[in-house]
Amino acid sequence: MDFTRKSCPVCSKRFAEDDDIVVCPKCGAPYHRECYQLKGACIFPDLHKSGQTWHDENDASEDDDSENINGDFIVCGNCGHKNSKDSIVCEKCGDFLTGSENAVKDGDEIDEEDDGDPFRMTPPVFRTKKLHLEDIRDFAIGVKKDDDFDGVTGEELMTYVGSNELYYGPIFSAIKNRNQSRFNFSTLIFQGIWYFHRKQYLMGIIIGLLTVIPSAVQYFAFTYFKTNDLWAQAQEEVVSSGYASYREYLGWVFGNCDFIHGLMMLLPFALTLIGTVVTVILAFRANRSYYKRAIKKIKNIKKKNNDKSESEILEIIKSKGGVNQGLSLMMLACELIFTIAFIV
Repeated sequence: MDFTRKSCPVCSKRFAEDDDIVVCPKCGAPYHRECYQLKGACIFPDLHKSGQTWHDENDASEDDDSENINGDFIVCGNCGHKNSKDSIVCEKCGDFLTGSENAVKDGDEIDEEDDGDPFRMTPPVFRTKKLHLEDIRDFAIGVKKDDDFDGVTGEELMTYVGSNELYYGPIFSAIKNRNQSRFNFSTLIFQGIWYFHRKQYLMGIIIGLLTVIPSAVQYFAFTYFKTNDLWAQAQEEVVSSGYASYREYLGWVFGNCDFIHGLMMLLPFALTLIGTVVTVILAFRANRSYYKRAIKKIKNIKKKNNDKSESEILEIIKSKGGVNQGLSLMMLACELIFTIAFIV
């Protein structure tokens, strides 16, 4: 927050950018740290009792507050924008508003532990009542309860997501507002397991097959067509010629193997390459496909349960969405066992 246009109420000196400043969490009055230590407490106890906020009489940026007699708006101390009186953050710059009605006043129950230093360079709005924690949560994830996502509310969508809404909230907002998504590294690393984790079972099975089939084909080729011996022979003869390249390997395969053996030697690598390409493409599309699936599932749930209350529908959405951690862990264990067995 910019205090350079304000003055310390103790020494009346203008704040500089490099000053050590502390802020009263009750009225928002800023002090030089040495000035506050000199006084030992905030010098505006009357403001604390009335629940009002401190204003610098010498600050020209606050001249516009003269017509705000009834507190109809809050002027942002950072950019000067006039915000509605119940705003928590500035509608223009996003900075927190120290004069918000949601700021803690005397007698309010604090929902966070005191860190031992109540005077710090953060507005008192960070210390909010339990009633307003959801407002800060909505601001953090970028999705409000009443936001519309193709006929689904933000609350319904985040209820379906369940865990990790801080990741998916901004992504879903970007998809809705700007048609932009983000690369999903979890899909690239865990492949089909991510889909099982997010209860997208059909896609999980398809990606799982793309992962398992190349290894199964390679095992079959090694066992029944002895392709491992052929590859060893190819490596020995090609490398002994003094120059080895993929082109020479392929030339040796087609020149010394019949069609079936050649196919069995090349097929596992071709399938692995195809599976890798498909996985990368899906990693680019994973968040968008998950968004579309969530919207579709929620709409179906609401259609089938239109006779139920909103809270009951949210409970159903919660049970159908979220993650299947047990299944994803089991699939991860199976993949590890399969990999170890294949190596051994």
